[in-house]
Amino acid sequence: MPKAQTTEKNTTLSSQNSARIFASRDLESLEAEYGNDRKFIWSVARAMQILQAFRLRDGAMGNNELSESTGIAKATVTRLTHTLTELGYLKRDSSRKYYPSPTLLTLGYTVLGKLRVRQLAQNGMQELANASNASVALSWPEEDTMVYVAASASSAGEGLLLDVGSRVSMPNTAVGRAYLACLPQEQLNEKFDRWATIFGATWPELRERIMRSIDEVHTRGFCVVDREWRSNVRAAATPIYDSDHQTYMAMNCGGPSFILEPDKLEQEYGPRLVHLAQKLGWRSPW
Repeated sequence: MPKAQTTEKNTTLSSQNSARIFASRDLESLEAEYGNDRKFIWSVARAMQILQAFRLRDGAMGNNELSESTGIAKATVTRLTHTLTELGYLKRDSSRKYYPSPTLLTLGYTVLGKLRVRQLAQNGMQELANASNASVALSWPEEDTMVYVAASASSAGEGLLLDVGSRVSMPNTAVGRAYLACLPQEQLNEKFDRWATIFGATWPELRERIMRSIDEVHTRGFCVVDREWRSNVRAAATPIYDSDHQTYMAMNCGGPSFILEPDKLEQEYGPRLVHLAQKLGWRSPW
């Protein structure tokens, strides 16, 4: 199949499965894992499910929509939305539907303030963003996604593709695959087993591409993913070690394909990502 057709097919498959990736920790999976855990507080878990439901849809949501999205009974949803509204974490619009309140940002910025690697990386990220005329982002792994915790864009560029708090699919992006390259084989196998179910017949081809990216990270420190996540976006990414939290993150340089030339990613921006990772205190997992 010609590369252009392959890219279009991969992007379509990615969009079809993205909702399942982003909703991987649904109520059913929580019940399967914690159903017998007497210390597990279900009211807290359900409140978190309500808040997380908004990340899958644009705009406000009513109790019926939240119930359908989370699988939580409407009567329970009604009590939870009332409580979250009283606490200031949700607001209601003129149609009496709910949307997340900026009050939630106070929780997020408490977390960001504790990520010292984020502050240490900021200058280098901005320099690379300016040099590439694109965007550079630092991401934290969460389940099957990568969450942007820092982002920089060139002032002369096309603007930021994604901002802090955005999520991207782990298996379909350079930043996700850079992180996967750091996982022990047992953890990698667990993800592969889950994704085999999610992606179905398309999984063997996707798995092959993931493994190629992992090999790239092992051999040269970064990988390049060209127009898989979106049909007009390409990116390079490298793992970043956060010594404070003793965990691996990942950093990418990405942008529209008409701005970021493949040769530049391979020969200049990818190696610069690796150099920045080393300056931040790189620790090899291999």
